[in-house]
Amino acid sequence: MRSPIEGGNPRVETDGFRRSLAEFATGVTVITTSVDGQRFGLTSNSFASVSLEPPLVLWSIRRESKSFSAFAACSHFAVNILADDQIELSQRFARSGPDKFRDLDCHAGEGGAPLFAGMAASFECVCSQTYDGGDHLVLVGEVLRYSRYDRQPLLFVKGRYAVSADHPDTRVFDGKDVRLEDGEERVLSNLMIRAYSAIAARLERGRQTAGLGLTLMQARLLRAAATSPDRTLDELMPELFLDFNASRNLLESVVALGLVAVDDRGRVRLTIVGEERLHAIVAHAHANEEILFQGIADADLATVRRVLNTMISKQFGDSKSVAAR
Repeated sequence: MRSPIEGGNPRVETDGFRRSLAEFATGVTVITTSVDGQRFGLTSNSFASVSLEPPLVLWSIRRESKSFSAFAACSHFAVNILADDQIELSQRFARSGPDKFRDLDCHAGEGGAPLFAGMAASFECVCSQTYDGGDHLVLVGEVLRYSRYDRQPLLFVKGRYAVSADHPDTRVFDGKDVRLEDGEERVLSNLMIRAYSAIAARLERGRQTAGLGLTLMQARLLRAAATSPDRTLDELMPELFLDFNASRNLLESVVALGLVAVDDRGRVRLTIVGEERLHAIVAHAHANEEILFQGIADADLATVRRVLNTMISKQFGDSKSVAAR
């Protein structure tokens, strides 16, 4: 059996404990309720089924949450299971702020709990029991009504968003395969995800053996911070593809390493040490790319680079930041 990469007492090694919990992949939900006509909602991945008879589900809320008193006193709540194109909705309800429901397409379910459009599924519940869960309160709901839609669910694992895919060892080919006759992937975005996964896996292994001491996500945060200095965490989040809590934990980890500094206005900038580490990461990536891309014509690589830069420019609307990448 391999030795663990980290371990210990969870009361002492809290960061490692949190990272270990993040190895368990979950869906992403927004739990909502209405109390005295006021709507409340928060992003949660603690949702789980409990029983079919009676139909029970549970989730937990942090006692320090600004919505705690509302959910602790609610008679009903709704579980909105997000679809894979609802990352923005997840991020919106992961942050504290004024009316999170503004301009959203939603309607009232059982007990007035808001239900969103475009979900993968929803459960409308009466809050039947609550239990002490340490720094959380566990809420058990009896499901009064459920709805399921033809959508793919949004997933969350290792502190980042993900989408589901058939495991290659269990995939069933039924004649409706997404590949063309010559074996090429029909869906370009799927091909890009698979290519990125292959490259990222190699770079991750290389970072570990080269002693660069950063995870893939930490390196991504340094790169995003260097692209356009003095952006806040909120402004960096679209490039991290993490919810607010995960992004904040990631930022805190690189601040603790002395690689990033945050000023009193929340603006993020690399330190001198961070710039040196990023230069080492970029040099390492270039060296690995020379190996990965052997046998691919320079003209083909230039085309790929041009296409990707165009896509990034359209997404972020900043050609200068694209060039800097």
